Amino acid sequence: MLHEVPGCKVKELTVEPGKSLSMQKHFKRSEFWLVTEGRCDLNSMMGNGYKLPVKTLTTHANTFIPVGDWHQLTNPYDVPCRIVEIQYGEECVEEDILRRE
Repeated sequence: MLHEVPGCKVKELTVEPGKSLSMQKHFKRSEFWLVTEGRCDLNSMMGNGYKLPVKTLTTHANTFIPVGDWHQLTNPYDVPCRIVEIQYGEECVEEDILRRE
């Protein structure tokens, strides 16, 4: 973790080549991501169930994940993908997560 105050947390995520994070959503926070190195693919679905097209995030790209939207990062590329994640909202705790099988 890089920084934390009530209602805001800043972390760095690394997705190694060939790996992915779980498909997940949050009920009390939004997230803003900035890719600092590498690239990865964002799979996401709006809270109403509408699946968005896969979005490739490259170095310096950013994206916003609203409260309640499903999201997952995958890295099918040859280098690690590093992301600065800014969580903000009512609560920024690890327990605010629902993972999808």
